[in-house]
Amino acid sequence: MNSSMHPIWLLTRVLPCAFGLLVSGCTAADAPAGECLVDSDCVAGLRCYQARFCVAATVTDTPVIIRVSPPADSGFVVEQFDVTLTGASQNEPRKLVLTEPAVIHGTVTQKGNLLSASIPGTLLVTAPGAVAGRDLMFQATSYSALKRFPGTDAPQGYELRVQKGQSYALAFWPQSEDIPPHYSSLTAGDSIDQWNLVLPAESELKTLTGRIVAGANKPIVGLRVWLRDDAGQAWSTRGTTDATGQYSFKVDPTAPPARLVFGPDSTVSADQAGSLPSGEVAAPLDVTTVASELPVIHLTQLPPAATTVLHVRGPDGQPLAGAAVRYVMKVTDLPDDVTLARLNLIWNTMTDATGSAQVVAPPLLGDLTITPPPKAIAARMQLIATTLVPGDQEIDLQSRVRVTGTVKDFASRSVPDAQVTLREVESDGEPSDTDGDEATFSTSPDADGNFAVWVDPGKYAVWVEPSPGTSLARVMARIDEVTADTAANPWHLVLPPPMVLVGEILTQSGLPLLGVQIDVLAVKVQTPLGTGTGGDNQLGNSPSDTVLLDSHLLGSALSAIDGRFEVLLAPGQVASE
Repeated sequence: MNSSMHPIWLLTRVLPCAFGLLVSGCTAADAPAGECLVDSDCVAGLRCYQARFCVAATVTDTPVIIRVSPPADSGFVVEQFDVTLTGASQNEPRKLVLTEPAVIHGTVTQKGNLLSASIPGTLLVTAPGAVAGRDLMFQATSYSALKRFPGTDAPQGYELRVQKGQSYALAFWPQSEDIPPHYSSLTAGDSIDQWNLVLPAESELKTLTGRIVAGANKPIVGLRVWLRDDAGQAWSTRGTTDATGQYSFKVDPTAPPARLVFGPDSTVSADQAGSLPSGEVAAPLDVTTVASELPVIHLTQLPPAATTVLHVRGPDGQPLAGAAVRYVMKVTDLPDDVTLARLNLIWNTMTDATGSAQVVAPPLLGDLTITPPPKAIAARMQLIATTLVPGDQEIDLQSRVRVTGTVKDFASRSVPDAQVTLREVESDGEPSDTDGDEATFSTSPDADGNFAVWVDPGKYAVWVEPSPGTSLARVMARIDEVTADTAANPWHLVLPPPMVLVGEILTQSGLPLLGVQIDVLAVKVQTPLGTGTGGDNQLGNSPSDTVLLDSHLLGSALSAIDGRFEVLLAPGQVASE
């Protein structure tokens, strides 16, 4: 991330070196990479921007999205601007004018509940943004006691500020565990001011009960049970299985079909969590027609659970503490019961200080994944269709691959203290999420620009984020395949000369705004595909791979007191749709 630097501050860094030339000379090593006073201070093909730093002389027209996040107390809200960057972007400030938001007041009440003026909880509204994965999102708190917000005539339960003219999906999460989440929609036109949300009455909610047992009808105690749709939204309160394995929860009877899911209660100990399964019933429940008492989730058809103690060692033969252990069992051979078809059972636990982890599960085929801590040299291991053997089981992990390389700027200067991050991607360029997370490994080069990091084999996007003040842009350097042979081929990452996006944040009345967060988001990214040969792979040279990353941030800055901002970007890194 690149912070905007005030011209006066930068000149105080450049001028002492310029003065030193009159006395004893000044070498390139004396100045941070890319600083200059005149064009001749830059390498060929670059120009000196405002006697401060070297930038690319020409810029290909490229579209980006600028996300503007005003301070919370400014009264304005987040907006996204569609901008095409050109060579003029480095000379003429882009004027970004914030619109007045729609200010919505109201209360959240429940039918028949006369004791509360407003139901406390959280309101969240979302609308699709201009970049995938970057939705417009606005939040407000609903208070139990009405309060008078600035500019209101009467006390209200909440105040929500949003962009005008948008249709939002609205979610309300009550503080009370006895009230299920509520979902609806909201269209924010110019005229909206009062909007009261009325939740179903307690008597209108449907209470569903059920039991989860295993073995010889032995209750499974300490599981949270609720309804969740395919988008991950909860549609009910959460019940906890008691000493008899029974649970109950409440749901709006108009809720859409949702899956019954369960997992260890957050209050259980780590040891107990390792013996409690998580699961999801594949067939959605139709709340409008289902009876109040759900069929028993009866695991007596499974073999009795047995205890397996995994002893995990690293490649050095020492016990590996803090490794995540995940065991997934796909149950497909239970009786033909719609509530049990394709039931997934999942156990999650961690290895302790002795490298041991306990899993209590039936001895059936499952997938075992062991993920070491990020700083460990042990590699992640996944055993597909394996059976946990009751008793002690020894597991020896292989070594991660040691990736080495250098980070240089366009003038062949070392870039120390930068953040080099390897983020796992799939073959099509999308982030890996097959197991619910993505592998990320980070390190920093030394004073000579050299770095080394241990990573699991796989395909990675390589990010380089220079430290603030180096006059270099944040760069996704390339895509590389990490294999056992990678250690023999150091990566030489060359950062390109930056371009500078100059702009102003103004209100509709022309007043500048201070402290506004400006984030430049790429629509698409073009970057050379790494070959493992240790080549320089400077950005912009024969791009051969297009990567879509929903979290791709090109650069950031804060607006100054006059509303101006500067963001350093890597030219050639964004491409048209």
